[in-house]
Amino acid sequence: MLKSRGEQDPIFWKEIATIFVEMKHNTNTSRNGYQIKMFQGGSPHKPYFIAINNMEQIIIGSNKKIVATHVVGELAVMV
Repeated sequence: MLKSRGEQDPIFWKEIATIFVEMKHNTNTSRNGYQIKMFQGGSPHKPYFIAINNMEQIIIGSNKKIVATHVVGELAVMV
């Protein structure tokens, strides 16, 4: 589990989340024709999902569908 240990720098946490998605992604999904790679962590009864949208913002949530919807919502606006 990720714990801050007092780290408050948002740039630091963005780098950590980006590394998880870029190098350690372990699940893929698609939403409205868009392929989305995600990192899934946590315990089986309390998972969390991390994805990156096209504006390089980190999307984190406890529900895969909601995270994917947020990523695709940003993509749909840009198209």
